[in-house]
Parts: sequence; structure tokens; C-alpha cells
Amino acid sequence: MIKGLINYWSKFRSTIRGFDSSRQLALGVALGMVVGLVPKESLIPYALGCLLLLSTANLVTSAVSIFCFSWLGSLFDPISDRLGNYVLTFDLFEPTLAKLNELPIVPWTRFENTVVTGSLILGLILAIPVYRISYSLFERYGTPVANYFTRSRVGRLMLALPSETESV
Repeated sequence: MIKGLINYWSKFRSTIRGFDSSRQLALGVALGMVVGLVPKESLIPYALGCLLLLSTANLVTSAVSIFCFSWLGSLFDPISDRLGNYVLTFDLFEPTLAKLNELPIVPWTRFENTVVTGSLILGLILAIPVYRISYSLFERYGTPVANYFTRSRVGRLMLALPSETESV
């Protein structure tokens, strides 16, 4: 357990030091946003989280993004509800969705819930704009912010803590 925490801390430190590219950081924000928007009482965010772990996205920015968008997700519930209701009641999709819901694992996704479906669709729609915006922000401000943070007292303290190569 201690080794796992040190490994996570090492990844956090490498993020601060700027070892990840702007593309990886922006991908972490965008994928974390999709996971964060979907209600957590469904199987969908956990499946998306597994895909996130398999991607090249930065895990620290993903975790921060999931945390932030989980808090903001409830603000989007009215929009998600309307969007999900529109998709779930669309005549072309109804027979297919009814057949899918009879499969063994699909009910755990709670895909029939309008907020879950709408949140997933909203997250997927917003993923590309969020990626592009965060990419441009990381390109423009990533290095100066990282340099400022590493020179600060808190940053020096965080970067001085043990890494995975040091003994515990």
C-alpha cells in the first residue's frame, strides 16, 4: 500500500515538473470530465474509468477533473434529463434499446435513466471542445504555472517528498 501511494505521489510530482505533454494533460481533463458528469450509481462511469486508465491521459489531471465535474454534474441534470429523454424516446432507438436492456449486464448501466443517458451524451459532446480549450491553456500557461509552483514553498516541500526509487 505504501509503495502504491509513493508511486501515485511520483506521478503527481512528474505532473508538477511538467514531464507530461499538453496533449496528455488535456486528454486527462476531457476524459475526466466525461467520467465526472455521469452519475456514479451506474456502471458507465466505472467502465469509462477503466478506459481512462488504459489511455495515455495524465491521471492526476483526470482525477482533479473527475472531482470537479462530479460536483458540477448535478447542475447539468435538467439539461441531461431533457437530452436523455429525447434520445430514449426517439422512435428509431426504442426497439434497439429495449433489446439491449434484456442483456445481462446492461441493466447495471442504468442506461434507461434519462439523466444517465443524457449525462453520457452531454459529456461525449463536450469532450472535444474541453480537450481543445484545455490543450491551448496547457500550451500557453502550463510551463509558467509549473515553474511558479516548483519555486513556491509548498511546491518545494511537495517535490522533496520521497519518490518510488527511494526506500521507505
